[in-house]
Amino acid sequence: MASCLESIKVESVTKRFGPNQVLDGITFDASAGESYCLWGPNGSGKSTLLKIIAGLLRPSKGKISYCASGKTGAPLTFRNNIGMSAPDIMMYEDLSLAENLDFLAKARALPRDARFEDELMDKFSLSGVKGRQLGACSSGMKRKFHLVCALAHKPSALLLDEPTSYMDDAGRAGAEEIVSSLKKDVILIVATNDHAEKAWCEAAIELRIKSAGGNR
Repeated sequence: MASCLESIKVESVTKRFGPNQVLDGITFDASAGESYCLWGPNGSGKSTLLKIIAGLLRPSKGKISYCASGKTGAPLTFRNNIGMSAPDIMMYEDLSLAENLDFLAKARALPRDARFEDELMDKFSLSGVKGRQLGACSSGMKRKFHLVCALAHKPSALLLDEPTSYMDDAGRAGAEEIVSSLKKDVILIVATNDHAEKAWCEAAIELRIKSAGGNR
């Protein structure tokens, strides 16, 4: 497991896509054990901000700083500390669930906890389909598996974008149970407009649509 994160600092983050400004000077700090919801309607920049925090997008202005073990740096410096689940994260659809887990473990080059992986798969009723190609899974099963992959390496920052979308009631309950058990030890940031997911978090960062063309 990578060293635990102490904080994530979001400083005056602005993002433009061409003429459309999606985010305007967003600032907040998140420390270990704290949970924040990025809350707002479709097009308010929730997913965009989460990707910037994860280091998957660059801000037009401002910066993101991670701190772990007294060292500070950009998100990609601490990529093994981050677990992210989002609808548009790409995985290998022609590989089985087990093969995708194998690939991620090798890519992260971190110690692997096979027992914990099995517990996560059991929690989401995926153990029986570990040999199935990801592309043959339903949308709900894929969302469950995305969450398994985000959690498998025991990250200290958990970034979730609409984590229970397409899930059935059992999946939603399992996700809430797992996140609730972990959030006291991690930095949790959830992007959503779902009131049930918002309730997972202690505080909300409210975002608004900046322009008619800013639907991201």
